[in-house]
Amino acid sequence: MITWKWLSAFVFSALVLPAETAHAINPFSRSGFDLTGSDVQILMETTRPFLEDDTVSIGTAKTWTNPQSGNNGMATLIARFEHQGMPCRRIQHDIKIKTKADPFRFIIDRCRVADGTWKML
Repeated sequence: MITWKWLSAFVFSALVLPAETAHAINPFSRSGFDLTGSDVQILMETTRPFLEDDTVSIGTAKTWTNPQSGNNGMATLIARFEHQGMPCRRIQHDIKIKTKADPFRFIIDRCRVADGTWKML
């Protein structure tokens, strides 16, 4: 069973760290949540418009697939909000790992900090 601690570590590694670093510390490689470095890179590119383009509508969903790994997913922008003066986004991820019957779902909040980078809330 995947715990919140593991999920938080994945979200941080997948969406905040560079792809090479994220893959190196992916905690799900031991629990069956095997995203490759290229999966993480594709996932990051898929969600980039949600962060950078304020005209993307709430509810917009973007799918991604990696033919190399067989993994795929969908990211949905579910909210824009402000937290302590920072612009934030809430994104739902539904990820299907090739070797697992059920998809994994998680929702994360990311906020843009003063240096312009997006960090997990």
